Order: sequence, then C-alpha cells, then structure tokens
Amino acid sequence: MVYPIAKHILWPFLSSFIKRIDGLENLPDKPFILAANHESYVDGALFVMAVAWYKNKQLCYFAVKDKFTGPFWDAVFNHFGAIRVDGSLPKGLKALKQGKCMGIFPEGGRTYTGRLQPVRHIGLGVLALLSKAPVVPAAVHTYDFWNRHQIVPTFEKNIVITIGEPMTFSGKPTKPAAKKVVRAVWKEVKRLARISHTR
Repeated sequence: MVYPIAKHILWPFLSSFIKRIDGLENLPDKPFILAANHESYVDGALFVMAVAWYKNKQLCYFAVKDKFTGPFWDAVFNHFGAIRVDGSLPKGLKALKQGKCMGIFPEGGRTYTGRLQPVRHIGLGVLALLSKAPVVPAAVHTYDFWNRHQIVPTFEKNIVITIGEPMTFSGKPTKPAAKKVVRAVWKEVKRLARISHTR
C-alpha cells in the first residue's frame, strides 16, 4: 500500500476542501505521466494523494532544486519520491519502469495571476516519447484556495480538479517532436482549465 499513513490522514483533510473532482476514471492502471497547470502550494500534494487513494500508485514529481531545501524538505521529498530537476530525465524514466507514475508542472512554477503561463521547456515531450507512457492532462483551480500571494490558505471548499483522457505519443525524441507533444498536451490542459475555472 502506498503511503498508508499520509494517505489516510492527508487525503481526507485535503479532499474536504475539494468542491468538485472529475475524470478520476481517466487515470490509467499502468504507469502514466500526469501534466497539469500550477496555481497553488497544494497542487502537488493533491495529485500525489489522489493517485495514491484512488489508484494505490506512487506519483513522483519533478521538483525545483534551489527551493524547499534543507533536512526537513529533503526528507519529505525523498519520502514521496520527488525528483529534483538536475539530471532528472533518467530518474523519471527509471521511476516509470519501476511502475511508478510521474507528475509534471510544465509551467515550471506557480502562476502569479491565476492564469496559465507559457511553457518553455520540452522535458514533458522527451519523457513521453522515450517512455511511451500515456500522458494524462489535468487542470486544477486552487488559486483562490492558496496562491503564492497568500501566507495561509483560505480553507474554503473551492478547489476544482478536472482530469482529462490519456494521450499517447510515438516517434523519435527529437526536439521538434518533443515540442509537438508539449503543445498538444498543453492545449488540452488549457481546455480543462477553462472548465475547472467555470465550475
């Protein structure tokens, strides 16, 4: 069982603030890559716990290497399988081969305005093409719950999560091909985000 203690404490707590969650049936049984927008401090925890609760799988996130550092955060990141961005692609591929799932915020950081930011990196595309794992697009509306301008959450039941259907890609992991994958996935994330923000 994945994260038995955290899953039965953290997920019930976090889910009490979820207004709506759609598309859980779209999460594959096999290892997958989850790509979502990034609005809040809680986004990673929400998806990690949701995948653990509903699919009993470990979702490992790529994480920044120069923030949330120190013994405490290193212990937390190691426990939940976070992979700091520094030679991380081989580690992501290894995690998928081990049966784990990978989570990516293609924007690279939390939005300042609540709107989606441009995606300039192609790591998602390279990972998808090398691993052949399905990519699950998802959107969260958590900006009003706890954005980067707030010291503490609002603790209001206003979180909306929308999970799209898996997308599969094939071909050589060239830069143009990887960019094409990212554009396709991000187009779907944008569509899901519009749905999430109107619910």
